[in-house]
Amino acid sequence: MTKSKILLSAALCGLGTLMLGACSEDNLTGGGNGNEGSGNSLTRYVVAGAIDDFNYLKATDSIDGGGQLSLTDGTQAEAGTYWVFMNEDYLFRLVYNKGEAGTGGSYVLDTDGRIREKQAYSFNRVTTYGTWGDNVITASAGDTDQTDAEGNIAQGLLVNYLSATDGTVLTRTYPAENFLGNGEYVTFSGFVEANQRLYTSVVPMGMSRYGIQAHPEQVSDSRLIARQSGGSASSAYEQGEIPSTQYPDSAYVAIYSGNNFGEQPVIARTGKIGFASGRMRSQYYQTIWAAGNGDIYVFSPGYGRLTSPADIDAATGDTIVMRRQGTLPSGVMRIKAGATDFDPDYYVNIETLGNQHPIYKCWPIHDDYFLLQLYTQGLQSKGEYTTELAVFKAEDRTLTVVSGLPSAENISSFGNIPFSENGYIYMPVTTTTDSHPALYRIDPLTATAQKVLEVKAESISTLGRLKARP
Repeated sequence: MTKSKILLSAALCGLGTLMLGACSEDNLTGGGNGNEGSGNSLTRYVVAGAIDDFNYLKATDSIDGGGQLSLTDGTQAEAGTYWVFMNEDYLFRLVYNKGEAGTGGSYVLDTDGRIREKQAYSFNRVTTYGTWGDNVITASAGDTDQTDAEGNIAQGLLVNYLSATDGTVLTRTYPAENFLGNGEYVTFSGFVEANQRLYTSVVPMGMSRYGIQAHPEQVSDSRLIARQSGGSASSAYEQGEIPSTQYPDSAYVAIYSGNNFGEQPVIARTGKIGFASGRMRSQYYQTIWAAGNGDIYVFSPGYGRLTSPADIDAATGDTIVMRRQGTLPSGVMRIKAGATDFDPDYYVNIETLGNQHPIYKCWPIHDDYFLLQLYTQGLQSKGEYTTELAVFKAEDRTLTVVSGLPSAENISSFGNIPFSENGYIYMPVTTTTDSHPALYRIDPLTATAQKVLEVKAESISTLGRLKARP
């Protein structure tokens, strides 16, 4: 499989500790796909849904037969922000707790066809996630224990490796300052395994006070440094830092050829699209995926255009901070299989195709087909009015709006992560007019959707397949 698998690693070198460069990582990730020795061919689809503040996991033989599926006789589970299938072996529940530590658990299919919880986890806050080898990983940017002479705190990449096999959690911190050589600290958005490598979108975040002191030559304009603290929630910033990137019209992909983040990656950069990530507050949604032939497609919503050019003090009228505003539309670029730089001959402006709407999220279907979730009222709606789906065929550079779905004005939400199988992709859809959400099967060849299963729940979180494990 070339899709992202979620990284999860077990290493016994400091469970739950933060450290920079300590302890060997030679065997951080495992081998194989986790199916070894199971000796059991029982497989089931698994549907996760919410009912009255409770989550249920229900195993079922089919999702294509029509009719209704009740979840109440399934396995009750705690809430989950993200649900991640690791091959057909484990289902992971990850909880985004805003600025607080993350929690979650893993689930397996028993030989009697029921879902049971295998492990519980607690880890650093999560803003993105993915797979690598046999491991699930979460990542975010945050403070390290490294300071300069003035007490300014260096920013790091906080990575959690969650072991599927024994439930251990390895927390590591890697340097995020000057990661791209431009003085800015960064975060990651999504992880893709393909071509014996790991690809991740790198999102520049601006310059911390630590970074400004360490690399003053990288400050392109002193007016970008905040004169006083401001902002709120995930947009809060402190006096003396550059709170947003100086390079909104660039996209970066880090390529790792080893088995951990301790190595120095190759950085691919393009100035044809902005940073590749879907956004919702401090969550970074994956918009980088592999096609069936190993080519990596990098989708950018063009969120740099939403950056405010300046913050003004309401009392004095003084400028608190200036910002660089992006100009580039939603677009897609490609890194060909085995290459370490963007293909200079491939670029598609998504906003010239279909109904000319920008990207919110996207997922692979099969071969070079991708499903795009699009804004219908522009990026300014910030995660709302994202009720249009379209199929993008990468080699042909074509986009076709999906037909057969409920009317856009009646759609209240789509599922966070659809499920691909046998050339189709299955998307959970919740409407304001139907009593229950339903699964729609989308054929990428015709860009048509068909309702295949109604689920008696308030919402559908995810679906996938699991193989029974003793």
